[in-house]
Amino acid sequence: MSWRTLGEAGLPDLVSNNYLNTPLIDRVDHLAIAVNSIAETVPLFRDALGGTLMYGGDDRNLGIRSVVYKLANFKIEILEPLSSDSYLADFIEKHGEGFHHITMAVNDVQKTITDLGNSGFEVVDTDLSSRELWKETFIRPSSGFGCLIQIVETPISWDEQHPKMTIDQVLNGEWLWWQSQTWHETKLPKDYPF
Repeated sequence: MSWRTLGEAGLPDLVSNNYLNTPLIDRVDHLAIAVNSIAETVPLFRDALGGTLMYGGDDRNLGIRSVVYKLANFKIEILEPLSSDSYLADFIEKHGEGFHHITMAVNDVQKTITDLGNSGFEVVDTDLSSRELWKETFIRPSSGFGCLIQIVETPISWDEQHPKMTIDQVLNGEWLWWQSQTWHETKLPKDYPF
């Protein structure tokens, strides 16, 4: 049998065939949701759904806290604003808690930006600075049919669970993002800017 269970019986008598497209995306890395409290999500994503904490921490520059849970072969990033003047607090006030963005990895983010522009899609908040571990751009929601789509280039798979981190430590603000890595507050280098 072919497609589903009836084979050719449900197909029209046409000569055209559906074709496989060549994706520009290497993988979908994760789906992100914005919430008021990460602590309130733990009973769902860790306890009820059996998610494994992969990593997380505070990004003081952006004013957000994040945790990433792996559910089977899928990751979900949970974002919480650290203050009322965070961009994420504004987002939640305007849109409520829920879907924030989807992150997709590519081999060459600069080429993808060019390809998207040539196809009429607008990107915003592009950061191709000297960060070797994470280069990014976003397809604006008005171009992404209401979805914020993050496109990243990174040599890191981001599928390795952090060996020491606990959710309680993240919720206590003990882990901080810096230079695309998580650092425990007791181990931050002297040149950490915040």
